[in-house]
Amino acid sequence: DVLVSGDKAAVGSLLLHHEEDKLKRKQSRSLRDMTHRRLVGPNDDDVSNLPYVSLSLVAEALLALCYVNARPQSDFDPTTGRPIQVKTEHPIAPLMKSCRSWLDWDLERERIRTEANRGNLSGVGDACNTNIAPCAITALCHMTLLKQCTTTVVGNSDLTKGGDFASGSKRKSGVDELDESSTAQFYINIFDDRRVAKSDAVRAAAAQAVACICCAADRNDTPNTEPMGLLLSLEFMLDRILESTTSPGLRLTLALLMMDACTGKICSLQRVGSFAGQGRLCGQGARFTNGPLGSSCGGDNGSSILLTVADSTLPAANAVNDGARRGLRALKDTCKEGINQTQARVARFASRLWRTMNGEAVTSGASPSNAGGICAHDCQLRCQLVALWQWIWPRHCYQVMRSQSWHAVEGTPQYYAMGMDQVIKTTVEERDAAALDDQALTELGKAVEDEIDKQKWRGEMASEAYSNCKKEDMTVVGQPLPLVKKDEAWRLGGWVASTSQQRRAQGADGGSAVTKIRLLVSKSTGTA
Repeated sequence: DVLVSGDKAAVGSLLLHHEEDKLKRKQSRSLRDMTHRRLVGPNDDDVSNLPYVSLSLVAEALLALCYVNARPQSDFDPTTGRPIQVKTEHPIAPLMKSCRSWLDWDLERERIRTEANRGNLSGVGDACNTNIAPCAITALCHMTLLKQCTTTVVGNSDLTKGGDFASGSKRKSGVDELDESSTAQFYINIFDDRRVAKSDAVRAAAAQAVACICCAADRNDTPNTEPMGLLLSLEFMLDRILESTTSPGLRLTLALLMMDACTGKICSLQRVGSFAGQGRLCGQGARFTNGPLGSSCGGDNGSSILLTVADSTLPAANAVNDGARRGLRALKDTCKEGINQTQARVARFASRLWRTMNGEAVTSGASPSNAGGICAHDCQLRCQLVALWQWIWPRHCYQVMRSQSWHAVEGTPQYYAMGMDQVIKTTVEERDAAALDDQALTELGKAVEDEIDKQKWRGEMASEAYSNCKKEDMTVVGQPLPLVKKDEAWRLGGWVASTSQQRRAQGADGGSAVTKIRLLVSKSTGTA
């Protein structure tokens, strides 16, 4: 209400300092120059009295909608005692409509600006114009998932099911705008729309929304259903990384989003919205690292330091993480019962990722191209893809190993029907080259093993020092602390939270470890 208010005093207080000074100078200049001032008719509005809101403020307000947590009103069935949902509009629906309006307005503004700049074809300075669309896409996707998660009857088939979304299938006409924004195809169309030269921030936000929608579709453990959401989103982003028209910055951002999807941070972190909102690097970095409320408020507010989400605080991020966890287990399947179509698809994706991060030009055939790929001269992208590979398959990709056994039946119809011609092959020359590399890196491997043994020894010595200190006086200042165990909070990424909780439980942080609270009620001596 404040943003659309017509009160000049309320709107002026929302402006930045330099923007408010600029507006006052323009108004005073128009009042002084009475000769060139336009006559205001009875049906016209005075330009100087129109409300004005900063685009940075709108972007921040839209991004703040990601932290809205609302649920529809529910009641209980008197016969069964189960909760039933009242047939009313979801309380977050008006915010979704407003966010969709801002998104459409900014995309239309960018389309008009692109058509106006086609004469010079420069594009210089265009990055400072678009800052609403990335935040609007992030907020719209988050609120859509919130609506899906907090509604009793949720149709997962409306998200990504019904065919491969990457094939370019279109939805039926006559679909409501809010229902359309709950599909991955809606954000894919924003990414792939060639009519408008969109900025990298808009495309990165669309790719982030695609990953969130796809992972959230697998949040429920449905029997006889393969969790394909994470794999579909990874294939989508890898395809866009391999496009020749993708900029190096966008390629690295997509690789980071792939890692965020696999580590459970893509929805709670809001990487694209944090860095594409204000346009000020210091403020963006502080918001990305500490969250919108500061580093002392914990990990439930989007902080990159503590990343623990719960269904009660961030239900949308919790749903995305549940789907990503199921998809990650499917990617790490050992294929003990043979290989099927889904596992063959994982093998094809792993083959493309392996060739890409090794600097090869990925083609549709089985044999790699002699030309250098996108990672041949981009070390940052290669390191990020290698980290992604190590996170998904720390030892071996069993789908690739199983698929390589099919090369013995190469040429049969079933071989090509399973797509085994796109799985990497290991030739004799490559085995010899790998043996030479292993021999050359033998000394480096020994150094790494020695360093690992040294760190293990340091951990054992720290544990021994704490055990010896417990036998002596524990009130000495500077005493060693016990080792931190890898509990559930540690596995979820909340390392600082895990350490502080264990230190407080042990009373080793200087505070008081409260385990029980006893309520004492004294007898009343008063008379009625």
